[in-house]
Amino acid sequence: MKIALAGQSGSGRSTLYKALAGSPDADTSKPLTVQVPDERIDFLTDHWNPKSIVNATVTFFDVPSPAFNPRNMGRIKESTAVAYVLDNYALGNLEETFLQNESELMISDLSIMEKRVARLTKESKAKQAEAMLLVRAMQSIENEIPLRLMELTGQELDILSPFTLASLKPLLVISNRSGEGISDETAISALVKKHGGAFLGIDSGFELELCEFPEEDRDEFLESMGFSSSGKARVLSAAHTLLDLISFLTMGKDEVRAWPIKRGSTALEAAGTIHSDLARGFIRAQVIPFALYKETPSEVELRKSGSIGLQGKEYIVQDGDILEIKFSV
Repeated sequence: MKIALAGQSGSGRSTLYKALAGSPDADTSKPLTVQVPDERIDFLTDHWNPKSIVNATVTFFDVPSPAFNPRNMGRIKESTAVAYVLDNYALGNLEETFLQNESELMISDLSIMEKRVARLTKESKAKQAEAMLLVRAMQSIENEIPLRLMELTGQELDILSPFTLASLKPLLVISNRSGEGISDETAISALVKKHGGAFLGIDSGFELELCEFPEEDRDEFLESMGFSSSGKARVLSAAHTLLDLISFLTMGKDEVRAWPIKRGSTALEAAGTIHSDLARGFIRAQVIPFALYKETPSEVELRKSGSIGLQGKEYIVQDGDILEIKFSV
């Protein structure tokens, strides 16, 4: 999962990046990979004491301003999602800035599609379906509707996927609340939702200062300030929700690991996430819901009570399922 952090100069974008990195000296020119905190992984780690622990991760790219010029669009195109950071500490017009960002994303997409349609007019009728879809997508943008709001079939998404269209990517908008004089966020939150995005308010300056506290004291400090969790944790949680991801878990003495997959994925797809051989030779998936294992952390006892289920390839994996794939190749 890769997220491009975009925003105008002075928006606090780089400050947020450094807060996510946990260091004021973080190099914003490099990709930043952050582990997603997961209490389930912590529990399994304490139980198994494994050789290796692998949390889910999110990689962030700091996109320099101006974010949407051709020199910087590469980072946005290679990302899974886009995050706009808006300056809400100078009482600026949040809606206007947001719409400007959206416009620049859509203009970039329009340029890509216009060039492709021009080529397709010279090719065979076999490409007619692609040309018609691109024309429909261009009309959407000409009507100032980002592509993420288009109703698209799975096949149509497959056609558009190679173009890495920026306004088709999931969108997170982060209102940076550093300083005083914060604007009301009711209108911007509603506008972002109308555009198919998710909205989050964070004080990036406070989050960077929080990094200076010893890790064991941070929760207590956050609670004293009236926060239930850090901004970093909320950004990571919002990223998972935005991309409609869940995590299934694998466990043992060698490794405890979280595996992010799309919500609604089958046991067969989960097996393929681990290794293609597991999908090719799939027999059954042993499934233990995490809550059940936390209550009774013994596979022997769970088998005795008949609580461990064996599921077929069409089983829909649930968030927190502990899987062991039975396979033969």
